[in-house]
Amino acid sequence: MTAKYKTKRTRISDRSIERHLSNMDITRLRDERYALELRFHTSRKSGSWYLVDKRSNNGRNGRAKWERLGCWPQLKASALFELLPLKLAQMATQSETTISDWLTFGDCLRWYVGHVSSSKQISTSRRSAVKSVITKHLLPALDELPLDGVKKHHIKQLVIWPLQEQYELRTVKGYFAILKAAFMQASREELLAYNPMSAMQFADFIQAKAKPKEGKLHPPMVKPLFVHLQSLLWPERMLVLMQLAHGTRISETRLARWCHIDWDNRLWRIPASHTKTKEALHLPLTEQVIALLRAYQATQPKGTLLLFPSSNLKEAIGKDAANDVYQKASNGEWTSHDCRKLARTRLADLGVDKFVGERILNHKLSDLDQAYIHTTTESLKREALQTYHAWLDLQGFIIFHGKTEGRS
Repeated sequence: MTAKYKTKRTRISDRSIERHLSNMDITRLRDERYALELRFHTSRKSGSWYLVDKRSNNGRNGRAKWERLGCWPQLKASALFELLPLKLAQMATQSETTISDWLTFGDCLRWYVGHVSSSKQISTSRRSAVKSVITKHLLPALDELPLDGVKKHHIKQLVIWPLQEQYELRTVKGYFAILKAAFMQASREELLAYNPMSAMQFADFIQAKAKPKEGKLHPPMVKPLFVHLQSLLWPERMLVLMQLAHGTRISETRLARWCHIDWDNRLWRIPASHTKTKEALHLPLTEQVIALLRAYQATQPKGTLLLFPSSNLKEAIGKDAANDVYQKASNGEWTSHDCRKLARTRLADLGVDKFVGERILNHKLSDLDQAYIHTTTESLKREALQTYHAWLDLQGFIIFHGKTEGRS
């Protein structure tokens, strides 16, 4: 049976909405006074407000342009009709704005969690970190803070000051950056009538500069580390050795596959999909590392595809499992990132050019460097790693690879 009504023309009000809500044949209410519609969602528990713009200068040459104004019942008819004259006046003067159904900071932050969680452009670890910061720190502090009338001192009292009592300055600054990013993204997508965070900077609250985190793995600790690694299983010691020898990130290391090892050209080719910068990284393999890889490969079943497989052998070990390896290797005193910091520090101490060191660690280049520096520096990277691995040999690296010839 064909429904008698699909769209009902009426003088929309909160009372008329309630009156027509139970009539399943009516899917839309169109206002008699304004080019305004309320479209009921399938559940009939909510709906969306739309303004129909048929002006000749609406950007569609007069064809109907449907603009979503907000969500019912969060935005009730009584509240909408109070705002609508201002909206129409701004349209007439070509000064567009947004009527938002969000009322509190919590509305925006919960939306941003969903936005980040569904983004394929953001790494899994970053998505997890953003969700954790919002659910554990930002929402408990700001959930009910109204979007209207918020001042800098509100953010200071509710977020910045409580956080700086518990965490280091760089951590607080990172949490504030996530808060700013949430509102900036919502503003870009025109989900906010006004961005209350747009004029706020971290320096408004704390002027001191965040100090870089000092590495916890120092050169004198490397020799005892090599002794301790001998008590670990081959895959565990190899994970630490590969990261220590090249300064790679933990995910770049744990995701390594044997097909990434170019034996002929003596290169470890890390694909862009495995790097934080989304830039492929080619690391020269020294004689010591070639020998180490051969020895390690001989311990794995023939046909193994991954350097560090999980228990099912088809997937690489997860980040948590890799971090557990470092807990064992360091007795809980330092993390995988400290291996990376030690490598960078030793490269500098051994006289390696700063730019070459940055290329080895695959730090993101500045816009100026990208524009003017085009050399691949492959030969310089190889010389730098040969020098660094010679220093590692003096600490005991030779125990694992047994290579006594061809070292710098």
